Amino acid sequence: MVPNVFGMGLYADGGTIATKPYISTANYINKMSDYCQNCLYDRKLRTGDQACPFNYLYWNFILQHEEKLRGNPRMGRSLLGLRHLDQEQRKLVKQSARAFLDHLDS
Repeated sequence: MVPNVFGMGLYADGGTIATKPYISTANYINKMSDYCQNCLYDRKLRTGDQACPFNYLYWNFILQHEEKLRGNPRMGRSLLGLRHLDQEQRKLVKQSARAFLDHLDS
């Protein structure tokens, strides 16, 4: 169990033990917990100042690792979601994620 949890949580094993990365959008977090109840962010927005960071970080991860994830049958549903992101949305997702991640370093 322990190696699977580490592999899933960090996807550090590159998919050797865990069959897929343990990532989610705000929608999943909202369904599975009460963390979103009093949140300042809008869990329905994918990008923008009010968008939940889990959303753009999720889609940025999918975009960044799309080629590798395409070989994983358990990621099919997530990858199908990419069809809803046109080039402009993909650009905005990447920009939002980069701004968020850069802010963590400062």
